[in-house]
Amino acid sequence: MGVKTLLCAEAIEALKYAENETPYKPPYTGFIPDEIIRDLGVPLVEGKIPAVLVVVGKVGDKEKLKKLIEDIQKRNILGLFIGDIVKEMEEAKLEFGLDKLLVPVGDSITSAAHAANLAVRVPLIYGGIEPGKTDEIIEYITNRVPAIVVALGPVDDITLAAGAGCIKAGVPVITNNPVPEIKGSLESSDIEDIVENALKMKGVEVKVAEIDIPVSVGPMNEGERVRGPDMQVELAGPKSYGCEIVLVNENAKNGVEIIGNDIDGIEEGSRIPFAIVIEISGKGLESDIEGVLERRVHEFLNYIEGVMHLNQRDQVWIRINKDAYNKGLRLRHIGEVLINLFKESFPIIENCNVKLITEPEKVKEAIEMAQSRYKERDARARALSEDDVDTFYGCVMCQSFAPTHVCIITPDRPSLCGSISYFDARAAAKIDPEGPIFEVPKGECLDEKLGIYDGVNKVVQEKSGGAVEEFALHSAMIKPCTSCGCFEAIVFYIPEVDGFGVVHRHFKGETPYGLPFSAIAGQCSGGKQVEGFVGISVEYMRSPRFLKGDGGWNKIVWLPEELKEKVKDAIPKKLRDKIATEKDISNTEELKKYLMDKKHPVIEKLEEHDKIEDKIETEEKPVDISKSKTELTVPTISLPAGFGGLPSNMKIILKNVVIKAEELVITREDLKTKSKKI
Repeated sequence: MGVKTLLCAEAIEALKYAENETPYKPPYTGFIPDEIIRDLGVPLVEGKIPAVLVVVGKVGDKEKLKKLIEDIQKRNILGLFIGDIVKEMEEAKLEFGLDKLLVPVGDSITSAAHAANLAVRVPLIYGGIEPGKTDEIIEYITNRVPAIVVALGPVDDITLAAGAGCIKAGVPVITNNPVPEIKGSLESSDIEDIVENALKMKGVEVKVAEIDIPVSVGPMNEGERVRGPDMQVELAGPKSYGCEIVLVNENAKNGVEIIGNDIDGIEEGSRIPFAIVIEISGKGLESDIEGVLERRVHEFLNYIEGVMHLNQRDQVWIRINKDAYNKGLRLRHIGEVLINLFKESFPIIENCNVKLITEPEKVKEAIEMAQSRYKERDARARALSEDDVDTFYGCVMCQSFAPTHVCIITPDRPSLCGSISYFDARAAAKIDPEGPIFEVPKGECLDEKLGIYDGVNKVVQEKSGGAVEEFALHSAMIKPCTSCGCFEAIVFYIPEVDGFGVVHRHFKGETPYGLPFSAIAGQCSGGKQVEGFVGISVEYMRSPRFLKGDGGWNKIVWLPEELKEKVKDAIPKKLRDKIATEKDISNTEELKKYLMDKKHPVIEKLEEHDKIEDKIETEEKPVDISKSKTELTVPTISLPAGFGGLPSNMKIILKNVVIKAEELVITREDLKTKSKKI
């Protein structure tokens, strides 16, 4: 009955969308698209978002409501709210939205179908499980999706039935009502402890940072913006100057130093120079990890209530709002937060000294020193290549969602989620030797062009449980790397032009195939190795080894305009106006014509194929294939094993044939239709 109730709820919700493209108006979201699920992928696998609570019903007490929301926020839990509780939050003037991880889904119990739908799509997106494999999907949700239903207040029969459906689907339910308890599936708790007890049902432990300062500290404050009228003071920023830098110094001491005026000595609304210099010491710390730790300053400062931190290095921009200032927040508190969070996050750090500088001349001295160090780091990073190192790094963080996925990180290939560079990985492996990022001896290079190394292959076989035997780091066509679901972009093969398109996660339109990002992403996510498709980071497109095994930029024929502009500096100048975007073409026929008009490098083969096709069609006598080698050169197309989802042991070789583009267009249109129906 429970599953039937969820199916009926989904049918009702589907009818809402059939009758109205936007049936949900703010603050409600209704359906949660794939793009948001993928955006949440990295923080979920990193544990930054430790769980998802689907909160249904009504609290009935303003103070208890505030305590409930505070308990959710300080643990950085994603909360999906359904029913009367949303109105209660509005009346209590509590802020919500995706940036706060507090998401009102809908006002009726049927909208719970969108939360259930989200849970089901996680194994489809990240686990590579095919739709319809019910038992596998339920097992995945039970073991890998940290979602719990919290049912509050009076519960009617429909809500009870929907809860039973959630339990059947692998999502436990906890309520503040008396119920016949089933350990781990259905439990009761008083509302004061319901969040902590909900996490225990999924075996999730969350450590809450307790720092004695006048405002709250935690991930729930990330995304907070401080507008001009609310600003007490602006530190550095575009109308002033400043910097931030982390330095390894074996003589570092613990403490906070304020050089210049604290904010209570600065006129309200002022914009002043500002520098943060952090010195750290500890056994095993090396200067190579300075930049890695430096990037955490952005995250840690945004944890502080009332503080907005933007940009990095000598472009840093910080604002503190009036409310936080009036509560007593001062620079020394910011320094204490940095010391606490650095030492808590990186136990290898023994001492941490934070200098916060507002004296203009001292800020200038700090900037000069910092810029010199930035240049040294950048020169070292740009000069480093795979040939210069004996060790790569592997990451299996995403195996919590995609069990066979292994990410290999090299100086020329960042993690496909875009969040881990080679130096990041090296620092992480050193700081946490037992963590999900580890050393990979690269071993002998078996193919320099493709990027195949025997050491990498051994690790991939071991870490994937034998599911994957070989990786080519720089090819989408031959043994490409596996893709989890957190990738920033996808490379996909376009056989009609023998070239590649690249589409990024936030592209809203359709590719030349007529398919959106989400449909193409389904081809290669879930830890699958599918030749013709591979997930990548945007930064990899700037690498000198970008798709080297497939021809590199010379084989890129299509990019969304936004992505093209973002990586413009990496595209060879002679190709910049030859790569099409969605504004230039809308299908593969138009793409082919565009490439010919622009004389893209791939047209040489296209023109050769067209000449062959024309000769075959105008030939009065049947073509004698046995003599074709001397009279007519007809292409051979080899589609490698695994291409487009073929079985890994099957390869298709098409000899002495001509593939007509219009026939493939029909196939893609069929795929488009099916995708929309799904």
